[in-house]
Amino acid sequence: MVSSVPKVLFIDDTYDDTIKGAVAAIVEMGIPVQFWNGKGDFPKGISNVRIVVIDLDLTGIGLRSGTDADYFPAAEALHKLPGPSLVVILAKDFLDDDPSNLRSYYEEKYESPFHGLIMEEGLMKYDELEDPSKLPKLLADSIENDKILSLLLTWETVIDKAQDKAFSQLVAKEIGTTIPNLIRSLCRDFGEESAAHELVSTIAQLILRRMYEPEEFKELDALVKKINSECVEAKGDYPCKEDLLLYSKLMFYEPSADEPIWTGDIFRTEGLPKYYQYGIVLTPVCDLANRKTARVLLCFGFPIVEKAFADPEYPPYKIDSEIINRVENKEKPDEIIDCMKRRYLGKGRLAENFYTLWNFFVEDEVLGLCFDLNNVLSMNVEDMKKWKRLQRLDFPFRQHVLEVYGRLMSRVGVPEINKNPEQLREKLKEHIKKSATATRNVKTNTK
Repeated sequence: MVSSVPKVLFIDDTYDDTIKGAVAAIVEMGIPVQFWNGKGDFPKGISNVRIVVIDLDLTGIGLRSGTDADYFPAAEALHKLPGPSLVVILAKDFLDDDPSNLRSYYEEKYESPFHGLIMEEGLMKYDELEDPSKLPKLLADSIENDKILSLLLTWETVIDKAQDKAFSQLVAKEIGTTIPNLIRSLCRDFGEESAAHELVSTIAQLILRRMYEPEEFKELDALVKKINSECVEAKGDYPCKEDLLLYSKLMFYEPSADEPIWTGDIFRTEGLPKYYQYGIVLTPVCDLANRKTARVLLCFGFPIVEKAFADPEYPPYKIDSEIINRVENKEKPDEIIDCMKRRYLGKGRLAENFYTLWNFFVEDEVLGLCFDLNNVLSMNVEDMKKWKRLQRLDFPFRQHVLEVYGRLMSRVGVPEINKNPEQLREKLKEHIKKSATATRNVKTNTK
């Protein structure tokens, strides 16, 4: 499994003989290695690091103070790492408590958990210098014993090899003309501002086609099945906030500030009635490409917040026919709130003009948004730029919203006579009951 490690990063203040021996042993296994002295900003040329071998004495003092300050340089360097990593401590005087102390110091200083694993087992530099095979063996054992880490490393290897296969087909002898022609086609279809984005999507599609071909995909498949077989019982706290945050990242992402307004962009609105804090762009991509339109179609929505269910100004009291009927029938407030919980937070079914998006992360909270597909407005693009863009809904959820909206707008109303006799009788009873209720309400209001 060590052969699947994408890259190993050594962080040390000096490139000494111990580091040289360890690097040579790892390079001989075909694993790329990089080095950083831990000072300054994280080097831009280093990426895809999943294994970090770090010294605690990055200042070169050579002596411990016996305080938490001993872990400051290492914690500071680890905080600059992009992405999760498996961390191994390789120190002159490694102590058994160093891994737990380093993690505790990191989480206390940065007030957040460390995104990765700090191995409980470390190495002393003298031992590694005497036997350079110790570090590779320690890495191999650690990866083998952690299925999630093994999954991530194998996944990245599959991507790398699929990329090689895709590029070998893309880059042909005629590359001098084919690639420029492809770029011209994308610029023509999507505009220069979006052409690079579409080029990345096109190449990613080519890579995706080859994802199942590398030999490592079989290892990935086996790991997935093994992890799934061990998840035999659902945890009582599912879904916890961490689950919802992951789902949020799978559904939404934050586009760069210079990207143009696009389909699925969600904005924080201004100047609208209470609770209508969000708007989502429903204009199709083909109309936004090449700046074919100066206006976009925006649909407005409100947050699904239980504490607002008792507020008469909450949108369902004005737009949800079920809630409106219960209010008109003088039902108790608690009964109306329970109905709203069933409809918006439970298994209840909403009207077809309501579209809910869950797992939306805003202001350190994960919540649901409910968009009223009947509440849409054509807005000038320049006016929308004054609003704050929060997130962009990603594929395939973005396409699904457009499909639902399209079906709603193009639906054909038909009489309710196309029903069996029993259904017709039930419909008549419902109509009579509603008419009688409306008549009583009119008489009561008249008095």
